[in-house]
Amino acid sequence: MRRLGLIIAVAVMATLLVSIASVTAGAQTTDSPSQLSVSQGTVTGANPSERRAAARDMAEEEKLPNYSQVVDNTHSSRFDAPGWKGGGSDVWAHGGNYVSARASTSDVRFKLRTPTDGDYALYAWWPARKGNSSAARFGVETAMGTKWIEANQTRDGGMWVKLGIYEMKAGDRHVVRVSPGDGSGEVIADAVALVRGAASPPPDDLAPAEGSGAGSGKNVYGASNTNSERRDIVRYGRTHISTPYYHSPPDACWAYEKEDCSCFTKLVYSHFGTELPDQPKEQYWGGNRKWIAEADLKRGDLVFFKENGPYNGITHVAMYSGNGYVLHASSYYGKVVESEMKYIEGYSGARRVRHMP
Repeated sequence: MRRLGLIIAVAVMATLLVSIASVTAGAQTTDSPSQLSVSQGTVTGANPSERRAAARDMAEEEKLPNYSQVVDNTHSSRFDAPGWKGGGSDVWAHGGNYVSARASTSDVRFKLRTPTDGDYALYAWWPARKGNSSAARFGVETAMGTKWIEANQTRDGGMWVKLGIYEMKAGDRHVVRVSPGDGSGEVIADAVALVRGAASPPPDDLAPAEGSGAGSGKNVYGASNTNSERRDIVRYGRTHISTPYYHSPPDACWAYEKEDCSCFTKLVYSHFGTELPDQPKEQYWGGNRKWIAEADLKRGDLVFFKENGPYNGITHVAMYSGNGYVLHASSYYGKVVESEMKYIEGYSGARRVRHMP
């Protein structure tokens, strides 16, 4: 009997060790420096060592020179789309055109260069259309193998859409693949952009020219100014990326110098003629807002969090930027960043400012 008990104890211990090893391995192979067991908002819950690690990451990133690379479907030496349909045009496409496929035996390939080892943010561009795939697959060759992510191409188009942050090695061999999937919708291959660092904005982009066809009815948006306005508010919000985090009030809120979460959203909306109070809970409960379901989020919507639990107050506000990402002033990162919404604890709801269609 004692021998049987010993065997069972050893088996349990071995199972536990395997579980711990699996968790550790998972933590070691994650690409995003944000995937930690803390909230990235205002009340992070991070211990001193976690805060120091995040600060070191940001400091190392800032020491490196800025770097970005854009590869469009017209770059013949860096773009290959065997079997895909070319010649698609849309005012909201990057450069005005794209390639597409519903089913194909081959993936599109964008070839990218990385000058140094490190973290890189990847963005993609597509025109949002009703017939597009809601689950387009992007494969990213990283330092730890190819990582696949899905993107809903029926929405969030017409500008750079963040796909993720990945660890990459230096070289001119990195490939971003676009897969046509199961043929349930048209998958678009338009352009990708690679930017050095986890807290860097995407490359600048130009709005479609007036009178160039926006609002012709081809886009999923109901009116031409709808996409333009949402696009502009996210573009302006991205100009605040890397602004140092500093709690306010009682201290003043200064654009591009020191901003906390509600200061950031206040400054962005003020730029477009809408005044918001400098308190997350007041932005949540204030007038001139429309309640929005999480599934119906659009770029520019305000997203709120209760990081201290569902029975406590609002602690953090962010601005939705598309594809599950938000722009926000993060206490964890110590600056304004664009990061995945799911890494902020305690999602509580979203509001749409009335002047946004």
